[in-house]
Amino acid sequence: MPGDIWIGDLLTAFVRVGADDSAKQESVARLLGFDVAAHEPPGTAEPQEDVPPPGPPGGPGESARPQPRPVGPTATPGPLAAVAPSTPANGTGLRLLAPVAHEPRPEVEWQVASLPLPPAGQHRSKPLPHEPLLAPRSSSAILQLALSRITADGEPDIPETVRRLASGHPLTEVPLEPVRTLRFGVQVLVDLGAGMEPFRRDQQELVAQVQNTVGQEHTEVRYFEGSPLQGTGPGHRRSWRPYEPPARGTRVLVLSDLGLGGSGLGPRRGAPADWREWGRLIEGAECTGVAFVPYPCERWPAWATRLMHIVSWDRHTTVGRIVHPGR
Repeated sequence: MPGDIWIGDLLTAFVRVGADDSAKQESVARLLGFDVAAHEPPGTAEPQEDVPPPGPPGGPGESARPQPRPVGPTATPGPLAAVAPSTPANGTGLRLLAPVAHEPRPEVEWQVASLPLPPAGQHRSKPLPHEPLLAPRSSSAILQLALSRITADGEPDIPETVRRLASGHPLTEVPLEPVRTLRFGVQVLVDLGAGMEPFRRDQQELVAQVQNTVGQEHTEVRYFEGSPLQGTGPGHRRSWRPYEPPARGTRVLVLSDLGLGGSGLGPRRGAPADWREWGRLIEGAECTGVAFVPYPCERWPAWATRLMHIVSWDRHTTVGRIVHPGR
């Protein structure tokens, strides 16, 4: 069938038989059914013989004048003549191939029925329950240990009183036993930077838990981005003002990644120098800083560990793994 042989088959045949000249290529093409004569490029026909210019019609010698040889294909069209149009349609002198037939696509018959459509409103499922970073069974104890201060406000310290009297020192005041207390309150600094965006809900829940543990009247919540020195405030960014340390003895809780997260290209990204200046401010106010960082201790920057006490904000953190920040 003529439609079973295409140009690619012709090129393959050229390579197989080593048709390296036009004569062999023409022979192979004719054997495969291609009309080679119809594809001869312009200027390949035999040159016409030189003939004298024709005389006037009916003049003497008209019958003896040789007739010019016809120019163009003289061979009988091959098998592809019934497939391709006889006149090139693309203006390149090459004959276009036309499809022999179009086979219809078979219809697929499924063996099983399609699944039914879900009922209306079923896709509106409830959100998955949120699991906080700190384990609920130990979060309250962790906050009390991290936010409390040790002061001499307990019962009279009898052993210390006896030691002073035995040493001959005057007893100007009765020594009291050291106890932990939350009465100095806490200032919570919440980082709203891009690095803390995945932990936004954890920040909100921890702030609420701090208020329930210390008391709302002893809890001050302020927001910042980058570092507290770039401005803090209790509400929207338009209300932020330069940072002011809290009252003397207040614990300062920082909920931040300390610049470990995010792309690192933010315009409000806090620099270590800003945090060091902030540390000097709270130290001058006789306050102590504690940071909850949602990254393992292997990634904590060295300058931050020297500046304040850091707690790993993770579900594996327990009370036994926290060192009390001190005064």
